[in-house]
Amino acid sequence: MIHRKGRKNHTVYLPDEAGLLGRIANGDTAAFAMVFAHYRKQLYTTIYHLTGSRELAEDVLQEVFMKVWLHRERLPVITHFGGWIYRVTEHAGFKMIRELRRTVSDPQSQAETDKKDPLDLYIEKELDTLLDEAVARLPDKQQQTYKLIKQEGLKRNEVADQLLVSPETVKWNLDQAMRSIRRFCLAKLSH
Repeated sequence: MIHRKGRKNHTVYLPDEAGLLGRIANGDTAAFAMVFAHYRKQLYTTIYHLTGSRELAEDVLQEVFMKVWLHRERLPVITHFGGWIYRVTEHAGFKMIRELRRTVSDPQSQAETDKKDPLDLYIEKELDTLLDEAVARLPDKQQQTYKLIKQEGLKRNEVADQLLVSPETVKWNLDQAMRSIRRFCLAKLSH
């Protein structure tokens, strides 16, 4: 158990983690899916507690695992992946909160002071392109739902009113869209 700033990290470690990380480094998507499935719930809970938002928690989790996949060749040197991924996820959550606060408090100042590493900019551009491609492949209702919630920032009830469907249908369409996007992105990134 790792203690961090007065909190306990209840990370449950994965058996043969080193072997799985080596397989991921070699491009094994099945091993990646196993690691993702193992850590997803506890990392999601951590981010949800930080942000208070399911959507932000999903976004952070997706961003973290995309970066893990993009930099998979570095995984074999990580000795305690569970603690490492927890810290990376927590850091990404705090970063998102800071960015949201900065955007809300002074959007002009953020644009001027936000200097990103060229590699981060390149990765971000590549991920944006990949995401756009994945969204374009969604069925119409899922695509509309995804765009209204994720890109335009509407609430589920607002989307339901606009599309003349129930909030449950909106939730289902968004869940299906997110699953399809994840599958598509993982398939593309594994090549």
